Amino acid sequence: MALLMSIAGAPRAADSANSDALQTSFTLYVWAPSMDGKLKYGTGGDGDASVDGGDILNALQMAFMGALEVRKNRWSMLADVIYLDLADDKVSRVGLPGGDAIEAKVDLELSGWQVGLYGGYNLYHTEIASLDLLAGARYLQLDGDTKLTISGPLPPSLPSARLSSSSSIWDAVIGFRGRVELNPNWFVPYHVDVGAGDSDLTWQVMAGIGYQAGWGDLMLIYRHLEWDEGNDQFLQGLSFSGPAIAFRYRF
Repeated sequence: MALLMSIAGAPRAADSANSDALQTSFTLYVWAPSMDGKLKYGTGGDGDASVDGGDILNALQMAFMGALEVRKNRWSMLADVIYLDLADDKVSRVGLPGGDAIEAKVDLELSGWQVGLYGGYNLYHTEIASLDLLAGARYLQLDGDTKLTISGPLPPSLPSARLSSSSSIWDAVIGFRGRVELNPNWFVPYHVDVGAGDSDLTWQVMAGIGYQAGWGDLMLIYRHLEWDEGNDQFLQGLSFSGPAIAFRYRF
């Protein structure tokens, strides 16, 4: 899951880009993506995982998704934060002659942070459209813990197996974001960025539909966020894709 949906929340073009007043907004969002990734624990083998959005929600222990934006004239700064803690288990049984069975249980916990830090400059603004140039960094911190327990008619000294590893990945990114006004209330937000560093390549795209009310914006968007293999030994690749709903408050 991890989301920068508030990046979609570029202020109304003609009003904010020319304002000398300091403008601040805070966005809370909920992202329910599917996840695809490849992890390597250093045991000589790779572990691939593909998880749909429903499974992620079932395994969710804790989450936070939010962003803070500050804008003055054509300049802006944005910090986007996602925290996820996922845990799940799976049990397999193998029957033996005589009615006994061997039971294998795997417990998996995955937790981490995604932090996006951006500086922006407004290149174009009219009553119906806005375009900001972005430059910044994306940070991904990921901890994985897997435990295998086997029980049944086995020697009591049979140990369980536990694998743990973590990643800390920094990438420089550049891109653009903005919105197109459809009428006084409805607009289309968009965001694209790409970068590299500890990853060979990281990129994201987002677009959707938004409604501007007196208190702020309500947005329904679709987003894809991906890291490709790089220098990290644990994370060999990770991507998130799916819909999100975001509530953006201006103050």
